[in-house]
Amino acid sequence: MQQLASYLKERQGVESLIRDDGFATYKITGEECYIQDIWVHGDHRKKGIASEMADDIARIAITNGCKRLVGSVDTTTKGAHESVLILLAYGFKVHSAVQCGIFFRKEL
Repeated sequence: MQQLASYLKERQGVESLIRDDGFATYKITGEECYIQDIWVHGDHRKKGIASEMADDIARIAITNGCKRLVGSVDTTTKGAHESVLILLAYGFKVHSAVQCGIFFRKEL
């Protein structure tokens, strides 16, 4: 998993948060921190782990001067409905939408 994190950082400038029960990827750009992905192993879902990882990313974002978290959901992917519900429950607000994508924002 660490090799994948190194690859993402080198190729895309994406940071990774890696845990035994899942991982998250994010990218800080100016005052925004884009949470690209949060994935939790199936055996550990519905235990608040995704929220813990989002909290960790929010702390990192604040430390780096970010004013907001942003995220998106591709509505054509498996689990998109659940992803939207999770983002809303975490406090994200819908910012905009285009064809197959919904963009979210959360002020820090």
